Amino acid sequence: MNRHKPEFEKIFLLKSLDDLDEELANGDISQKDYLQLTQNYKRRLVRLSKREQNANKESKLQNGKKTWVTIIFLIALASISGLAIANSSGERSNSESLTGSLRESTISKLQQAQQLLGDSASWSAAISLYDEVLEEQPSNVEAITYRAWLNYRQGNEIQPLIEEWNEVRILNPNFADAIVFLTIALADELRFPEALTQLQELQKIDVGLQLESVIESQGLYGRVYAEAKYSILRESNQPSLDDLEMNISVALQSANYLLQSEKQQRSVSALKLFRAVLAANPSNPEALSREALLMAQTGDPELFERAINQVNIAVQENPQNIEALLTRATLLAGIDLQTACGDLVSILLLSDLENAGIADQILEQVNNLSLTLEC
Repeated sequence: MNRHKPEFEKIFLLKSLDDLDEELANGDISQKDYLQLTQNYKRRLVRLSKREQNANKESKLQNGKKTWVTIIFLIALASISGLAIANSSGERSNSESLTGSLRESTISKLQQAQQLLGDSASWSAAISLYDEVLEEQPSNVEAITYRAWLNYRQGNEIQPLIEEWNEVRILNPNFADAIVFLTIALADELRFPEALTQLQELQKIDVGLQLESVIESQGLYGRVYAEAKYSILRESNQPSLDDLEMNISVALQSANYLLQSEKQQRSVSALKLFRAVLAANPSNPEALSREALLMAQTGDPELFERAINQVNIAVQENPQNIEALLTRATLLAGIDLQTACGDLVSILLLSDLENAGIADQILEQVNNLSLTLEC
């Protein structure tokens, strides 16, 4: 029975927090006692969680220096924070979650704070609003998460903020915003194995298209997975996607990250990732095209010929794939003008199709190449 004690303790603490919310709402407990008890229970939950994590992990990376997180990311997240508030409100009202029912004043304060997220000059005001929310509801995951994020952006000590996001992970394991912020902080501290654990948890839940697009646009998957698995990439002859715990999308993002990094053997590591993708999906156009470009850039005539053959396969297997067409047009620009121009025309025709999703910079590249080749 003793070996199950931590599990029972966690259930007891979570149930106690829920009961305290109900007692406060019914007037059965004073605000002072409520605050003292909830803070005590949450501290015990955090300690319990840390013990569980320490039991499952044997080593951790040393802390590094914080790198700069672009303000564009914060502004983008400001646009989705309303969705996060709506989601968390729904959880509280429909399932009687740990934070209880949000009062109208609390919702108003969260909305006011949300409107201040995009302006760094207003962050202090937003933090004050989150403080007010937490005075009434110490377990409000929205307020804990975003107050910690603003403090993080202002350069405050990181470890206490990581602990706050870990607290949210206990209170609401499916609150994606907290997982994203925690992952960023851990990655900035070069604690990539821990950041990877958070991303893998994130992949198990529905984070919504908006948040997912922000994560992808910032290259978070590629950076964390590439850094966490870099030793395997260097030491293994040819790891599989399963060895790397990656899917195709993550592997391609990781390869792109490595190619833009200053790491030694970055090209070799990227090639291993492309080949891992092709082992799982031999006709994948992105892996075929990008591997072909790397081979062509070596200047070796034999590898260049292999690159041409490979990109031909990419187009044959994926005749409407923009990347494959553009890659072949680029490689054939000085060799086969007719085929290169034909590929550029195909890309322009595809750009007229509904939902083609061709970025302006790609179209600009196509037009410039067309002018160069006089197509």
